[in-house]
Amino acid sequence: MALPRVSVERMIQNQRVRRRVGSGVSRRVGSFFVRIAKIFGVLVGLALAGGLGFYLYRFILSDYFELKKLAITGVSGNVAAEIRALTKLEPNQRINLLFVKEKVVRETVLKHPRIRSAVVRKWYPNALMIEGHERQPVAVVPCGALYLIDRDGYVLDTASSLDQVQGQYPFITGINADQIVLGQPIPTKAVSRALDLFACVRDVSPALAKTMSEVRVGEDEGLTLVLSGGVEVWFGTGEFVDRLAALDLFAQKRRNLELLEYIDLRFKNQIVYRPRERGEGASAIGNPQSNTRTGRSWSANQARRAL
Repeated sequence: MALPRVSVERMIQNQRVRRRVGSGVSRRVGSFFVRIAKIFGVLVGLALAGGLGFYLYRFILSDYFELKKLAITGVSGNVAAEIRALTKLEPNQRINLLFVKEKVVRETVLKHPRIRSAVVRKWYPNALMIEGHERQPVAVVPCGALYLIDRDGYVLDTASSLDQVQGQYPFITGINADQIVLGQPIPTKAVSRALDLFACVRDVSPALAKTMSEVRVGEDEGLTLVLSGGVEVWFGTGEFVDRLAALDLFAQKRRNLELLEYIDLRFKNQIVYRPRERGEGASAIGNPQSNTRTGRSWSANQARRAL
């Protein structure tokens, strides 16, 4: 006996409903376990990362990176000891090399008045190298004390007396005491010009350079070069590079400059000089334009013809 059509349709609908209910429960159960697995994986990952981070932290703070060797090169022994004290870096004092900042160390080293430049390098796991370039004194500024300055005008040190080497340095006089600060450059262009003058004389005339003893800085910052025997060479505030060649020719022809009281180079293409009173009988080079008490003149062209 066949079932009515309506009954068959109801049976099919009931089966579909049961399937949907069953599949929905299965999906919810599966999604729950997936979430549990993800949370468990995250917790395991965090645990592993935490453990690894802990051991990494312990490794970083271990003795493996402790400063064991400090090398300071390029400077004298006394300066190296002062740099070591200035930086406060000592091997085997539980200083971790990872936390030593090269830039900070370099800035600290440059505070030393004798250091012109410095390079700081780390050599892992436990060594630090400081390479310094030391300033060298080239002149003396007597101003209450004897101050040693380098080619850039930096005040390097004081000296109660000059040794054999320092005694060969030329002097720069006429500097105010309030301009001198240890470890700082003297803030006046006259000092830079005086140092340039020393360097130019050495380049142009090594023989004349051996007779240099002093450069006087005037109130107007004009320069006067004093040679051995007290001979004054007046440069004033003008340029002196071109005039040194004429001075060299003049010195070669005159030979004994100690017979002169002064040599005036402040005039263009002309040298004015005055013999000492004891040496007034000596002949002058060129045509004198005034008597010996007021000075004589000598042009650069005359020097070239005379030679």
